[in-house]
Amino acid sequence: MSRSNRLDWISAVHHVMARGIERRTLFKDDKDKAQFVSRIEKCVAETGVSIYAWALMPNHIHFLIQTRKMPLSKFMQKLLTGHANYFNIKYDRVGHLFQNRYKSILVQAEIYMLKLIRYIHMNPLTAGEVSDFKTLKMYPWTGHPGLIYPGYYPWQETAQILNTFSGNKTNKIKQYAQFIEEPEETVYQDGRFDEGSFLLGANGLLSLEESREEIRGYSQYRILGEMDFARSIYNQVNRTSKDHLRDRRFEHESVEKILKYVQDKWLISERVLTSKGRTRSLSRARELVSYVFVNIIGMSLVDSGRILNLSCQGVRAAAARFLPEYDFNSEINKILSDNTDTKIF
Repeated sequence: MSRSNRLDWISAVHHVMARGIERRTLFKDDKDKAQFVSRIEKCVAETGVSIYAWALMPNHIHFLIQTRKMPLSKFMQKLLTGHANYFNIKYDRVGHLFQNRYKSILVQAEIYMLKLIRYIHMNPLTAGEVSDFKTLKMYPWTGHPGLIYPGYYPWQETAQILNTFSGNKTNKIKQYAQFIEEPEETVYQDGRFDEGSFLLGANGLLSLEESREEIRGYSQYRILGEMDFARSIYNQVNRTSKDHLRDRRFEHESVEKILKYVQDKWLISERVLTSKGRTRSLSRARELVSYVFVNIIGMSLVDSGRILNLSCQGVRAAAARFLPEYDFNSEINKILSDNTDTKIF
């Protein structure tokens, strides 16, 4: 059940990506995108994260996020779970909408911040969603117009980015626009922005330039930065300092709480819950636990399966079968909340 700490702390900057399962669409029309943007605003207000760049693509999304007191996982859980519930209800579907967990890459901001903003905001143009830079300036499904017209999205952080340019406000915006339109660098083509430049694992640092054979099975802590930056992160992980790294106590406590909840609700012991029984109440309990583990707590299928004595496929199938009861959200909020003011949904 144990998991390594996340590479996340106050003021950490992340390039975050989430994809539709089997590369399926996440937004069928502009109303879906508008709903998602409204949800971003709500989640920013609830978690306090700063969003510097973002783009909604047909089957994936990009964010450049800086975390504050609340961890990245809280923001992403609220955002992705909320959209999946909305999408499934609207289109009368069940099961996962997003492909596994989101990917996050820890970023050396002083080197890659502006480059990532350009990369993310160029996505619609690169993919052919818009035809030219003039259209991109008015394309509402990225953070680009938020920087061209500050205040376009009140929740988007723009001042810090524009202040990296010189002159008055008008000149700063003009310089930002010119920067976006500069020719792409070779780094855009080697996958570094989407994969990172280093992987961090139990055996140390591994450059993504190394043989792909060495990367297989390696810990998926991804870092985008120079060697000195990556080494400093590795040293922090080795020290496991609570001042730098978040632990997984929230996850472990949540696992214990939800297991106790289903045991009390259906009078099922943990031994029976992890057995091969097939009663209706037992199946219902497994479905609920699988759904909460994967979609709310954000655990991997592997770790969820170890707890429930199920295969990854079994966990995925059980979670997909779960149909929340009317009061499910309020009940689970009460069970998993860190305190009375914090909600999971």
